[in-house]
Amino acid sequence: MRRFAPSFLLAIAAGVALAPGLAQAYRPFDGTDADVAERGEFELELGPLGYFRLGDTNFLILPGAVLNYGILPRTELVLQGFNYLQVDGPLTQPRDQLLDTQLTAKIVLREGCLQDRPGVSIATEDGVLLPNVNGDVTVGATAAGILSQCFTNLTVHYNAQVQLNLEHALELFGSVILEGPRRWPVRPVAELYADAQAGGSTGKSGAVGSVLQEATIYSALLGAIWRVGENLDLDAAVRGASVEGLWNLEVRLGLTWRVR
Repeated sequence: MRRFAPSFLLAIAAGVALAPGLAQAYRPFDGTDADVAERGEFELELGPLGYFRLGDTNFLILPGAVLNYGILPRTELVLQGFNYLQVDGPLTQPRDQLLDTQLTAKIVLREGCLQDRPGVSIATEDGVLLPNVNGDVTVGATAAGILSQCFTNLTVHYNAQVQLNLEHALELFGSVILEGPRRWPVRPVAELYADAQAGGSTGKSGAVGSVLQEATIYSALLGAIWRVGENLDLDAAVRGASVEGLWNLEVRLGLTWRVR
């Protein structure tokens, strides 16, 4: 097993902090699972291409990455961000914005079916929301609880999250992820989530977030994950959402690469 020193992780983290990025907590979802990278394992979740349509405005999300590093047993560090490039529509903010950047620690509180143990897996993921590039320059905080339950032909992940976002508004997020049998080389996946807050913009600042003031988002995602090999997964998904009557369409293509 090849192990990466913490200095390697910091170098990668610095590179992503200075470069555009896209990330999902667990590709291709907005939520995540109650599992972490093994100690010394480095995991790269890369979204080489994304398409985001909000109302009459189109965005490209490219390139992007989420970095996971198993720093301790049951514990990983996660660094993520989204790079939105507006391609049309009124330009009220910089065309290119790095948004939703955050640094968190995910800890497995109870080892269960995702760790080849009986019962449910339970984890928490907590951290800070980082200033955006060409967006909000304040900081925020996030805390989430995750529960994963395995059945014969189905795995379900439940997420509940609370955030103090970059506009210092309280934001609540809940999701349910459904995955087909993990023994299948290509497994179907789906996610349903709701995101609500009392004020400010919901999860996106600038040109993206300006239309999401005090919004409640209802979202549905359908896709598939292809297990190419032990260390490589490919994913594709389509996500639709309703934002206070404004429709949003998103296409996600990406990969997850693990180095042990």
